[in-house]
Amino acid sequence: MIRVFLMSLVIFFLGSTLSAESLKIAAGAGYKKPLMDVLKVYEQTHPKVEAMFGNMGQVFAQAKQGEVALLIGDKKFLEKQTGVVFTHYQTIGHGKAVMAYAKGVKLSKIEDLSLGNITKMAMPDAKKAIYGIAGMEFLNNSKLYDAIKDKLMVVSTVPQVTTYVITHEVDVGIINLTAALDAKDQIGGYMEIPVSLYTPIEIVAGSLESCSKQQECQDFVTFLSSESAKEIFHRYGL
Repeated sequence: MIRVFLMSLVIFFLGSTLSAESLKIAAGAGYKKPLMDVLKVYEQTHPKVEAMFGNMGQVFAQAKQGEVALLIGDKKFLEKQTGVVFTHYQTIGHGKAVMAYAKGVKLSKIEDLSLGNITKMAMPDAKKAIYGIAGMEFLNNSKLYDAIKDKLMVVSTVPQVTTYVITHEVDVGIINLTAALDAKDQIGGYMEIPVSLYTPIEIVAGSLESCSKQQECQDFVTFLSSESAKEIFHRYGL
């Protein structure tokens, strides 16, 4: 009888521990600001969410280890990955690539990138970041790559590129509109890259199988389509 009682206690506490685990999500570093704002609102009425940010290579490494239930990023990029199975996609918005330029620098058209006064450029790594892919497509489709390749610096994430533009370590950086709007007071300005020059970017929340087994994850996915969340994403250019 005592043995049965002790086993029941163990099962009870194990169940309590599992149910108390916080929801873990991961997203590309370029979407940290809007997601943190969304989480602030969400956590006013729901349990705390553990969010991780990085380049998409880092994000998928976390997913493959089973550490996250939800990934946020470009739908096409998510669909191409192996070793991770998504059961549902919740559209958040559409990403836009821009050329952000440092204070004291001016751009009036995309061809200005090849001018002599633009001596250094930066963009995210096309192998790891959504806007690295978009940036490379833009440079190739606009026939500008050969003209600027010697002044191009490739780094891991959008926030790194943004920092280089803010500190004027580079004249121009290819980032997303979300990051440009967030840094608008610290940069000289930005120019949207014509969407015809890169593959459309649909930003989604991709649910892994574990999300369907976790009520908190399902609640968060539902919240992403609420008016409160939509207003925040819209404010950040999504």
